[in-house]
Amino acid sequence: MGKIVDSLMDALNSIIGFIPNLISAIILLLVAWIIATIVKKVIVKGLGALGFEEWLQKKGLVDRQKGKSDSEGLIKTFGKLAYFLIFLLFLPAVFDALKMESVSNPIRSMMQSVLNFAPRILVAVIILVIGLFIAKMLGTLVKNLLQSLNVSRFNHYINFGNDKNSIDLPVAVGWVITTIIGLFFFVQALNTVNLTVLNKIGAAIIGYLPLVVSAGIILALGLIGGNLLAKFIRKSTGNNTLAEVVKFLLIIVAVFMTLDQLNFAQSIVNVAFLLILGAIAVAFAIAFGIGGKSFAEKQLQKLSNKIEKESDSNHNQF
Repeated sequence: MGKIVDSLMDALNSIIGFIPNLISAIILLLVAWIIATIVKKVIVKGLGALGFEEWLQKKGLVDRQKGKSDSEGLIKTFGKLAYFLIFLLFLPAVFDALKMESVSNPIRSMMQSVLNFAPRILVAVIILVIGLFIAKMLGTLVKNLLQSLNVSRFNHYINFGNDKNSIDLPVAVGWVITTIIGLFFFVQALNTVNLTVLNKIGAAIIGYLPLVVSAGIILALGLIGGNLLAKFIRKSTGNNTLAEVVKFLLIIVAVFMTLDQLNFAQSIVNVAFLLILGAIAVAFAIAFGIGGKSFAEKQLQKLSNKIEKESDSNHNQF
């Protein structure tokens, strides 16, 4: 009987001893709830006061027709994320108060890893934002400079088809500069995060970029050369059809050279190019054989008559 009473007393003492821990945990949860609620309201009200809804609509990130409901939902999502993050930060202390170190220690280790990683993410985001701003600024500056020099008058050299201004040179050059500079900052942001996978992706982008630039130059030269050669043939012969055929043949060659430079399925590209070239040669031979039959017959007859006359002349001399 005494042992049963002692066991009950030990259990009661344990419960009584656990009450302060439980009270401490409840107080910590209450403090976490108060702070999380305040932070959530500050974020929601703050973003609303800063005109975040209008900015989302201006950038096209939300539908203008739905507008306010979509943007408010996004703002509330940010508030909820901050709310749960505050609770997550308080969890180790709550479990420590409950003497549950086996639960609090893994959570604390995880949070420590996240907090150690967070500054690199923040720096990477800052680098990316600044880099995109600089890339956009330089691209716009180059575009405006080329427009002031009236470079658009050369648009017809890089366009083909009916629309001679479908590609505007200042806009295209500005976009290329913005993209290249933006890629460099993007790769630097990936390297700042310092993850092996992201570092490999960044190295691959930088390694492939020279091929893209050289391929773009080849394609541009093909377009310019094709238009210049077509213009020369049109002025020299007055044959518009021949000029267009030569232009598109040169552009096709430039396209295949571009694909080859990009290492894009080189074997398939080479075979396709040879097939197209062979098809054009066969089509030309058939067209000449059928359409130029009478012309070739006349030329051969003239050559035969000339040979016979020379033979008769030599025979009479002897």
